[in-house]
Amino acid sequence: MKIVNCKLLVISGPTATGKTALAVEVSKLIPSELISADSRQVYVGLDIGVGKDHPSGVPIHGIDLITPDKIYSASEFQKYTFQKINEIHSRGKLPIVVGGTGFYIKSILNNNYQTFNIKPNYLLRFFLDRCPLSVLQLILKTLDFRVYSLLNHSDINNPRRIIRKIEIKLSSGRDVASNVSTSKFDILHLSLTAPNSFLYPRIDARVQSRLDQGLLTEIKNLLKKYNWSHQGLKSIAYYEFKKYFDSKVGATLADAQKEWTFDEHSLARRQKTYFKALPNTTFIDITKIYYLSSTLKLIDKWYNKL
Repeated sequence: MKIVNCKLLVISGPTATGKTALAVEVSKLIPSELISADSRQVYVGLDIGVGKDHPSGVPIHGIDLITPDKIYSASEFQKYTFQKINEIHSRGKLPIVVGGTGFYIKSILNNNYQTFNIKPNYLLRFFLDRCPLSVLQLILKTLDFRVYSLLNHSDINNPRRIIRKIEIKLSSGRDVASNVSTSKFDILHLSLTAPNSFLYPRIDARVQSRLDQGLLTEIKNLLKKYNWSHQGLKSIAYYEFKKYFDSKVGATLADAQKEWTFDEHSLARRQKTYFKALPNTTFIDITKIYYLSSTLKLIDKWYNKL
């Protein structure tokens, strides 16, 4: 298999579609290194709940970058990922960006779209910092309902991120989720998908599996060093257990598991909606017969095309 520089494979899609598994299969055919595009996997100590992958035989970057009390932005992800892409190319390998965080994926696909250069409006922030979270959510929803509806569980409960989106919208006058299709790389963007009727049982099984693997113990250990106000513990698979761990509330484990499952279903729906809006995307239905072999043939054809 010959090496072709400046190629970049991006594998996106909703949760439970097997994105990393596909990337590993690609690495068996093409010398590759993976870069995670998952906003939850950047946190040290969030392992079981986020299904942090350490695939055998292929390096993966972009995990365990910060502690749960820190915030990691799309701008930081973009800078980090471009650096890793160049390093991987220099080693003669194919970089594969793989994950389901839409804003991360978009920052790579549309790297000339720089909302990051919009400077902070400190006067606006002065007033917004004093607003309750519910008011900030209402403001963003009023300004741009589509962007609001695509926020994940962590973002929608993060006042700083909501304030930044309001700031961008008011500063630029543009839809902060608009698409600009420019890139210096030869990109193949594959987005895995499946009907909800197929995804939901897979999600439910993963939720149960992660509980069986010891998620509650993982959360107990995290709470020895961090608290529920820290950004990492606001992530799906963790924040749903806040009431359960609060002895004064009296929520049951079944309640927490039900809420977590519901949030994972909701996340999958939002991810599907988000990736459908991105241009130059090839959608791969993982329920189709021979989907894996046909997808690998597609990647091989693209990779070896001059």
